[in-house]
Amino acid sequence: MESVSKVRGQAIVESNDQELGMTTTSAETAPETARRTRTDGGADKPTTRVRRPRANGGEEANSCTRYFLGKPNGDGSAAPTLDREVPSEGEALVEALRSGVTYYAIQEFRVIPDFAGRRPQLEKEAVRGK
Repeated sequence: MESVSKVRGQAIVESNDQELGMTTTSAETAPETARRTRTDGGADKPTTRVRRPRANGGEEANSCTRYFLGKPNGDGSAAPTLDREVPSEGEALVEALRSGVTYYAIQEFRVIPDFAGRRPQLEKEAVRGK
């Protein structure tokens, strides 16, 4: 014997198996139309997600990071030697792959002392490149 009851948008189906003396319960999900939202006078419209552009899309334009390709060195223990500057990290990646060299991301900061409080503090300020 089966009985169906509805609880919070889910249909609960209960079956009683008299031969085994067991009761089983299963939940079925609500139909597709119940998942849709109603807007504009009751018209059914499926919910859709809006994709936002990445937050760091314009970050390279106002970043204080500069990108340089390295000169090919046979000796890995030597200090890195910078060859030429490229405008963005994407271009640095492509050119480094094409040339078979490494690239370097350089950030420049200016130190500003702060003697206003009891403890003097050093703060850093990014220096805009180029």
